Amino acid sequence: MNTTADRIDELYQKATKRALLFLPLYLAVPALFWLGFQAAGYEMDWKGFGLGALGWFIALLLRGPVSAMVIKLPQEKAKNIVGLSSGLLEESTRLALLAITSYSASWAVSAGQGWAAIEVVFTMVNVVVLASLANKTDEKSVQAKQFLAAQGTLNASPLWGIMERVWASAFHIGCTLIVASNPWTVVLLIPLHSALNWFAVRLVSRSIGMTSLLVAAVGAAALAIGLFLV
Repeated sequence: MNTTADRIDELYQKATKRALLFLPLYLAVPALFWLGFQAAGYEMDWKGFGLGALGWFIALLLRGPVSAMVIKLPQEKAKNIVGLSSGLLEESTRLALLAITSYSASWAVSAGQGWAAIEVVFTMVNVVVLASLANKTDEKSVQAKQFLAAQGTLNASPLWGIMERVWASAFHIGCTLIVASNPWTVVLLIPLHSALNWFAVRLVSRSIGMTSLLVAAVGAAALAIGLFLV
């Protein structure tokens, strides 16, 4: 008779096999944005692309001190604080990057693509790391599997994750263009970014489809506004 743990392990192994099978498709996300902007007349500035990727990485590193400050708080409260700080850390870093380099539209398009692309790579690394837990039975691995099972993500198609990267990339590129057009817009983008992350994390356990629609709507709107402003 299979136990709950056995069923979760079986489900987890099937989910990770599917995820690894679809993993190369993640690379199509930054490639399609690159081709799209090339067709629209925005030549890639690879220096801007690289610095955009560096900006995202710096924003990620800045979460470390925040996590350290809330480590003694209750888990749910700590998670909320770290999640809500994401908007402040990412958008202030985005603003600093553009202020140090350039506010030009072509530069912002390249920097935004770099910012979005490195997040896609980070997601791919996470998929590989999670897949490596499939046959592990230590306490932390078991807890990770149980957490993902509770969220309902193990039954979801890997295509949801790829589509989420499309719209998240649109959001990052759009935000970069918006800030480039008017640096003061960061005042609005900070709470918007934090709220998007906060709602997405809580909605995903209820409905992956609704989460995707939320990210799609905000991402498409950010990109459309950014393109309009430049």
